[in-house]
Amino acid sequence: MATEETKRQLATDKALRIVDAMRSSVARRGVAGSTFDHVAREAGVSRGLLHYYFGSKERLLVEVAKRDSEVRFAAMAAQLERAQNADELVGQWVRSLQATVKHEPEFVTMLLELYTLAQRNPEIADELAGVMQGMTDAIAHRSRQLQEEGVIELVADPETVADVMLGFGYGMALRLLADPSRDMDSAIEVAATAARGLYRDL
Repeated sequence: MATEETKRQLATDKALRIVDAMRSSVARRGVAGSTFDHVAREAGVSRGLLHYYFGSKERLLVEVAKRDSEVRFAAMAAQLERAQNADELVGQWVRSLQATVKHEPEFVTMLLELYTLAQRNPEIADELAGVMQGMTDAIAHRSRQLQEEGVIELVADPETVADVMLGFGYGMALRLLADPSRDMDSAIEVAATAARGLYRDL
């Protein structure tokens, strides 16, 4: 896990520029094509500075995934807070799913790359587990609130329901990565129908 000193270093302007450049490069070139040379040029820094802040391409990918996830968690939490019943809760999830599947598949690409790296790197495995848990928590939190308020009933505990919903999303994003020309609208509609089966209004 990152130390407090590392976290302070990564909050500097140059480090943030590097993270932004890596995110942009992954969107255009993919993970494999996003070399330190490309990222350094786009960030306007030396290649050595990337090694100083991050040490490796893998560590930089982790930082990009973490920062992207933090933004996503905040946006998702704000959207879900507006949901007042099961249909609205699922509707907010569908909109988030559409945004990821249709417009931000590179985020899923990064997660897949990190998953592969995590099989042989315990530090990355810990970081990735934290990212994934944050996504589960963002959905589970509002589900639990509505359940405790007596508005909805869940077919399982909030975390399990959230994991199933995220599984729908990642599965469809992976399908789209394999065939970018595929129209996923019908699949998303079916996923929404299945997701509504996880919630019942009271």
